Amino acid sequence: MPTSHYNPRGMWASEARAHWQKYRPKMYAELEKSGQLEERLKNAVERAKDQATAFLQSGMSPLEAQSEAKRQHLFLPGEEDELDEGFGPMRTPDPASLITVPGPNVSRRKKGRKL
Repeated sequence: MPTSHYNPRGMWASEARAHWQKYRPKMYAELEKSGQLEERLKNAVERAKDQATAFLQSGMSPLEAQSEAKRQHLFLPGEEDELDEGFGPMRTPDPASLITVPGPNVSRRKKGRKL
């Protein structure tokens, strides 16, 4: 496979970094101070990539799959929006607790039935 300048993982990490810095400044500062920022970004991007692949396999469009995966794994809620006391600045949410996989978008109607 030829090497390309297009690197979605790098783009996604940049987007997540900017989002975390703007909307989760306390978490961002603590991760940066502890030296864990890059590892957390890498892990979040990998989870998002895996989720986008699963969404694609379930029938989502590529744009929809990428958008939803990024929303679930990279674009964390703002610190002021959090309601859960157990969600701290050194933890990202467990992806298994957030993920719901939509079924195929199929409309089923009986033949001859009018709406």
